[in-house]
Amino acid sequence: MSGREEIEPLPGWLAWPIRVLAVIFVVPFKLAWDLLTIVMRFLWRYVGIPIWEYVLYPVLYYGLWVPIRWITVHVLWRPLVWVAEHILAPLFTALWNALVWFVRALGPFWRVLGRVLLEMVKAVGWALDLLYRYVLYPLGLAVKWATIAFYRYLLRPIGYVLAFIGIYLVVPVAKAVAWAWNHSVVLLWRYLVVIPVSWVWRTLVVPPARWVRSAVLRPIAETTRRVLATLGLR
Repeated sequence: MSGREEIEPLPGWLAWPIRVLAVIFVVPFKLAWDLLTIVMRFLWRYVGIPIWEYVLYPVLYYGLWVPIRWITVHVLWRPLVWVAEHILAPLFTALWNALVWFVRALGPFWRVLGRVLLEMVKAVGWALDLLYRYVLYPLGLAVKWATIAFYRYLLRPIGYVLAFIGIYLVVPVAKAVAWAWNHSVVLLWRYLVVIPVSWVWRTLVVPPARWVRSAVLRPIAETTRRVLATLGLR
């Protein structure tokens, strides 16, 4: 067999009426569409393109774009440039020079302020050193030894007790519960639900579904493929 399934053509008594109907209803529409396409191409080439090139484009370019560009350059941009050069630039330069002069005039104040800030930083560092040496470090040692003692004398004995309980009490109880579950609920579910439902599915659902597929769906699909092949649509 070839890679593509061969479609059996329809009988002649059914194929010829279908072809006649196709010629009556399909061919006129196709011819009309081809004629419309030719007419639209002709109109666009000999009417639309000349109108765009010799009417619309010159009107838009010389009547709209050129005036807007001239107004933007001569009415808006050049006055803004003049204001920036002759007003804003000198104003900002004068403000910057005044700010520089003011900062330089306060030079002694900045030096005094720097020394004060340096002494404050040194004082804060000295206080932090005392805090770490006499408070944080001893507190850290106390927390460390308290944690070790808490683990060694409380948590570890409790863990041993819980492990003993789990090994000798919880595990046997869990195994007993699992055995009871597997020999009661699981068996009932299997023999009362799974096996009956599976039997009903194989006996009452699968055979009718196979019959519908082979006796109804496949003939309908085959007839549809043959009709489409006859019309040349497949």
